[in-house]
Amino acid sequence: MPSDSFSVAMVICVAVLVLALAGVVTLYLRLRGRLGQARGQLAQTRQAQDHLTRESSAWSQRLLQAERKAQENADLLREVRAQHDLLRVETDHLISKRIPALLSHLRSPHVIVPGMQNQALAGTDLDRQHRAILDALTRGIRDESERIDEAAQAVIRGAMSRVQTQALRAQDLLAGVQQRYSGDEHTALLREVLGLDMFNELIIRRMQVTGIACGATPGLSRDDTYLVDLVVGAVSRVENFELRIEGPANHLRRRIGVAARAAESILFTTAELLANAVHHSHGTLKVTIAVHETNNGAAIVIDDAGVGLNEDQYARAGRLLSGNHPVRLVDLGNPPRTGWAAIGRQVAHYGMQVTVKKSAFGGVQAVLNIPTALLVEMPEDTRPSVLAPEPVRAVAPAATAIRREPMAAATAVQQGSTAVSAHRPEPVAAHRPEPVASSVRPQPVTAPQPVTAPQQRQAEDLAPLPQRRRQSPRSASSSTTTTGDHSDGTGGRLLTTPEEAQKRWGDFQAGAEAGRREALPTEQHDITEGK
Repeated sequence: MPSDSFSVAMVICVAVLVLALAGVVTLYLRLRGRLGQARGQLAQTRQAQDHLTRESSAWSQRLLQAERKAQENADLLREVRAQHDLLRVETDHLISKRIPALLSHLRSPHVIVPGMQNQALAGTDLDRQHRAILDALTRGIRDESERIDEAAQAVIRGAMSRVQTQALRAQDLLAGVQQRYSGDEHTALLREVLGLDMFNELIIRRMQVTGIACGATPGLSRDDTYLVDLVVGAVSRVENFELRIEGPANHLRRRIGVAARAAESILFTTAELLANAVHHSHGTLKVTIAVHETNNGAAIVIDDAGVGLNEDQYARAGRLLSGNHPVRLVDLGNPPRTGWAAIGRQVAHYGMQVTVKKSAFGGVQAVLNIPTALLVEMPEDTRPSVLAPEPVRAVAPAATAIRREPMAAATAVQQGSTAVSAHRPEPVAAHRPEPVASSVRPQPVTAPQPVTAPQQRQAEDLAPLPQRRRQSPRSASSSTTTTGDHSDGTGGRLLTTPEEAQKRWGDFQAGAEAGRREALPTEQHDITEGK
């Protein structure tokens, strides 16, 4: 029994050991399997971790790239903002400074247009674009200004033409009143009419100068006229000319006249230069005028002792008087001073020349040079008006003429010819080859005087002028016969002699001048322009 129980115990022990071993093996196998699974999962985890690491690296690189791009974008944004601020500042500078300066420069060229506010931008695209804007604005303003100025000039031309026509009609009416009431019993009325006529003449000249400055014509036409008569007419168009103008001094030696096409223009130009000299001179100072003959035509010289001009004014005068530069109304000041501009238009149209410089009296000397193409030699059977001054002669020949005049006059009376006027004795014929500006009277019969060699050479050096003849010239023989037939009073009505006509016209002009002096005020109302 004991052995059987031992065996059973052994068997049980063996069985327990076998079962334990089996359990251990089973556990081992299970653990091994689980360990394999764990290793597989660990490998997968490692792979996943590696994948995640790689993805993390990629995302890190992407994140770095994104950060760099963000930084670049931020820098670019700051640069764009800086450029925008700079552009805004330059645009404000263009609007507030440069464009107003450009407008002022177009009105006054001495105003300087500023450049870019930031000098570092000079020459850049922004600078070129702003310059293009200013250039386009300049062209547009100039084109529009020219259009407006041309329209304004057209309106002024039309208005001045109509008003000038009415003023000329008024002048004709005043002339008719002067003729109807020329008797001694109408002295007061004639004085008033002469004053009105003078004021009307000043109005006509102001309308002329305004219209001509705007491109109009003088509005009057004349025949071929003696140059000295035109100068006398120009003097009479200036206010208070009897007190303010000395002359004209006639230095012409031939019967020089001005062609009909330019007669009124020369008269207008001379009158405007005289009015300008009178206006800018003191009321007690005289303005002198003289007419000279030159190798290239003739010259009218006007000297004043006024305030003179500075360098800028001389430059402006030369530019306007040349007529080579277009002139707009806005360039003539406020109120517009149209005198020099009008003279420049006439000078450019007829090929004349006007120069101004400092005179010997401290004022201004204006010289109007008239080319030969505008001059003519007047017919021999015509004479200047009785108001035209006699030609200026040398002292020595004048003294000789005074000594010989009584003998020549006595000879003429004995031969039955017309006597010489006692008011204006005739100089010697040797020093007067052509009766340039003599009054309407016959020449005394004198013995021919020898012409000296210097005088002959001087006459030969002068260029010949175009000859103008009347369509129906009067014959000297017929006029002499008519005078002889009626000189005794038996063949008909007595004809008025030249001396009587001269005396009558002289008395009439003396009375007219006296009336003007009494009718016109002492202060100046002739507002001229130029200086």
